[in-house]
Amino acid sequence: MKSLWGQGERYLRIRRRYVEVSPKIARLILVGIVLTIIVIFIGGDVGLYNLWTAQRRMEGLELEVVKLERENSQLQLENELLMKDRFAIEKVAREKYGYLLPGESVYRIIMLPASGESEGGNPSSLDSEE
Repeated sequence: MKSLWGQGERYLRIRRRYVEVSPKIARLILVGIVLTIIVIFIGGDVGLYNLWTAQRRMEGLELEVVKLERENSQLQLENELLMKDRFAIEKVAREKYGYLLPGESVYRIIMLPASGESEGGNPSSLDSEE
């Protein structure tokens, strides 16, 4: 009879050998395999710890996206207002950039701290005396 794997009477033969292993070594090998699987499951590249940190990072980014969308809508409203309303342009120029019309004066009211409290903060450029 010819073999499927070659010429002549050669067959693929597998001889089974029994290897005797003591129960202690078998337990040790089994525990080692289980511990390796647990370590990979928890600390591997796609393990539980990395999944948990990625989920926390994603929640933080989602909150930041919501905050930025809100800020973006406010800036769009402010932009539309500045494009249409002359009063809004004048208000921003006065409050943000300190512009004045000829003949106008600015009065700044400084509240003195109550007795026993130290004056906190740094003085602004408007606090300097000329």
